[in-house]
Amino acid sequence: MVHRIGRDNVVYSMSAENSSAIVVNSGDTVIVETEDCFSHAIVSEKQTVGRNFDFSHINPATGPIGVQGAKPGDTLVVSVEKIEVDDTGVMETCPGWGPAGNLVTECVTEIVKIESGCAVFMNKKLKISPMIGVIGNSPESGSISCGTPGIHGGNLDTVDIREGSKIYLPVFVEGGNLSLGDVHAKMGDGEVCGTGIEIRAVVTIRIEIEKRTIEGPIVECDNAFYVIHSEKNFEEASRGAVERAVRLIAESNSIPLSRAYMLASISCDLLVSQVVNPLVTVRMRIPKEIL
Repeated sequence: MVHRIGRDNVVYSMSAENSSAIVVNSGDTVIVETEDCFSHAIVSEKQTVGRNFDFSHINPATGPIGVQGAKPGDTLVVSVEKIEVDDTGVMETCPGWGPAGNLVTECVTEIVKIESGCAVFMNKKLKISPMIGVIGNSPESGSISCGTPGIHGGNLDTVDIREGSKIYLPVFVEGGNLSLGDVHAKMGDGEVCGTGIEIRAVVTIRIEIEKRTIEGPIVECDNAFYVIHSEKNFEEASRGAVERAVRLIAESNSIPLSRAYMLASISCDLLVSQVVNPLVTVRMRIPKEIL
């Protein structure tokens, strides 16, 4: 069955208290209208994220989508079938944003047109590669801002969450309560200035339940899995991603952790997803050939 949920159904935090906006069955397709990260409040280069901007309305995520039969301990598998972006996006940077925010003296907005599959930025045409910045389930308890990543998913800002990929997310509450948004028409690893090309989109996904437990978000692409982990700094995020990847390699190959660690060292890549959110997000790329 095919469902549709509009961008008028959004949450600004992923919470165990959130009620499902719609309920679907495992295997159903959902067409999701997503809002841009600024809730479409910045539509002109005369507007900026200034002193009066409402940061409580940052990174709206459309949902929650409940999945009938999903139980705590299960995994939701979200297949991204299509991402259709609007014809106009926005970028913003401000003093202090990202690792080189000292180079910026005032908030700056750039409105970016999308033409024939390219983003037009400062007279340069750059091929777009749409990806989903925010995707996650409700946490077991409490409330987590859609601007923050974690083991539930959330603001992962990982470029591999794109058309053709599958995202595996742990379920902590009945139905999972999946929400997604913060699509970027284009973004580089790190999202170093604080934004990608933030844009409204229509995303087509298929949702399935797997009766197995995972430690945190995993993305599957054509030839690799990506173990995604977020912590307060790069060192802790790296350790978490590597440890999870090594355990996965050891289990799938029935080999000791020490040998799996060696195999990871010669076969896997540690990559930065983003360094601008409240937590740093990294991912470990595991080639399918070693699993």
